[in-house]
Amino acid sequence: MSSIEAPYVLGIAEKPQAARRLAYALDANNKPTVKKIKNISVFVCNRESRKIVIAPAVGHLFTLSSISKTWNYPVLDYEWVPSHTVNKNARTKNFTDVFKSLAKGAEDVIIMTDFDREGEVIGYLILKYLIGRTDAERMKFSTLTVSDIIQAYNQREKSLDLGFLNSGLVRHYVDWLYGINYSRALSLALKKVSGQFKTISIGRVQGPTLSSVVELENEIKMFLPIPFWTIESEVVLGGKKFKTFYEKPKIERQKEALIVVKDCSSLVGRITNISEETSYQYPFPPFDLGSLQREAYRYFKFSPSKTLQFAESLYLKALISYPRTDSQKLPMTLGHKTILSKLGSQSDYTTFVNEIIASKKFKPKEGKRTDAAHPAIHPTGNVPDNTLSASERKLYDMIVKRYLSVFGKRAEILKGTIDIHVNSHKFEVRGSKIIDEGWIRYYKPYFSLSEQILPNVQLNSDVNFSYIDSKENFTSPPGRFNESSLLKKMETEKIGTKATRAGIIKTLFDRGYIAGKEITPTPLGESVVDVLQNQYPVLVKSEMTRNLEDIMDEVENKKKNLDTTVFTIKSELKDLLIL
Repeated sequence: MSSIEAPYVLGIAEKPQAARRLAYALDANNKPTVKKIKNISVFVCNRESRKIVIAPAVGHLFTLSSISKTWNYPVLDYEWVPSHTVNKNARTKNFTDVFKSLAKGAEDVIIMTDFDREGEVIGYLILKYLIGRTDAERMKFSTLTVSDIIQAYNQREKSLDLGFLNSGLVRHYVDWLYGINYSRALSLALKKVSGQFKTISIGRVQGPTLSSVVELENEIKMFLPIPFWTIESEVVLGGKKFKTFYEKPKIERQKEALIVVKDCSSLVGRITNISEETSYQYPFPPFDLGSLQREAYRYFKFSPSKTLQFAESLYLKALISYPRTDSQKLPMTLGHKTILSKLGSQSDYTTFVNEIIASKKFKPKEGKRTDAAHPAIHPTGNVPDNTLSASERKLYDMIVKRYLSVFGKRAEILKGTIDIHVNSHKFEVRGSKIIDEGWIRYYKPYFSLSEQILPNVQLNSDVNFSYIDSKENFTSPPGRFNESSLLKKMETEKIGTKATRAGIIKTLFDRGYIAGKEITPTPLGESVVDVLQNQYPVLVKSEMTRNLEDIMDEVENKKKNLDTTVFTIKSELKDLLIL
């Protein structure tokens, strides 16, 4: 039983670290009382003459399970059960017991989980199965800063967001139905082929993703290289050697390439044109989750799942905004001047922040993508303490500098070209000079520009080449996926969501379906795709998964009913999977 005197308002937080931050922000004196129930820290706050008890979950406390406990197929009936009853490794029982003990004394309930589909589902299932209610008040926040938490409390909604909740529920139902039935269908199909039964797991998003890897590998294996020739050359200008570019980047016949070399055998050319033009490089948009994962892979070689892990840790430490976002928008209501001023107290950023504040230009460069719940990923301005890991600190620095860069001026580059003719053949020398680095200064070392300063030369003057030769080359097969490019493929194909894609890739590695930094399918992965393509070809096509994502978006936007949608999906799945 709870030792906390009733009545009170019960707050449901998603994780222990979030519960602590919520409690310290909401307590009138920023000194909540900590109570231990089942060895779980529960926080008692006092705010505006109300007692608020904030208890944490540890992510999902419930999972879907088949109502029938025997192995059958297809499986279409399920129920929500406490995670610890089906997964003995799930350390969730004490958290479940805490909410049960606090339920009786709660006069009101506030859902304080992350504001997204998963957060809505986590809070709702606790509310329904442990507290015995179906609705509650809802706090919505994008950072765990004190000011955002207090604002979310003062402006809390009177009920749950049914669009988010129902789309989250239908996603769980769809993933469970397709996952268990895909896997059992695949196991039975493999038995048909091999005569042996072996449990093989696959999911509705894993299937098309794995198929993309296998298809690319088959394309690489079938690739036949085709020869072509290039003209390689170097010229001396102002006493320095410069690479030159022949007017045809690719020559299909060796005979033609040899003729070019012969025609240019004098190695003497004439400058026929000198041109300059100013070009501009504009800041990149602020980070959404996908672009952060790709940039962290490019520069740090962090896997997408590791980047998400580090970003979530930074969010829970109130250093960045909620990372699971598709948005490239930074609305002015975030208070950019305040955030910048706070960042300026960190010595690594002081100079750049002072420049931005002095410019008095606080409207950031934005991208096109939006998210209904959260803005683009940005720093809160809070100062990191010494508990950050090296990897977290690297990611934090990248996020801060990307944020600073969206307030920077465009970069200005002077590009120059010198045209040189050798007989009738045209060569180019290309150069560039940075006039103003602009925003790039703020984003270094994650992006930079190189210069090649061209010397002063005279029009119609003769110049000497060091060499002009032909080189045989061969067309190359397409490159294999790495984790970053596979993530981009999933985004382009609209397979999965921002929150699930990194986990899908990790699952394919963990199950032994793919391997390597340059990702290749394993024999098991190839066998899985082969069987699915022969038995259930629709299951490896991205169209089906994409259509399901569209349906779930319609549920979120309240254009489709939850129960009707689930009934239709079950009917279609049953027709699809009967052997």
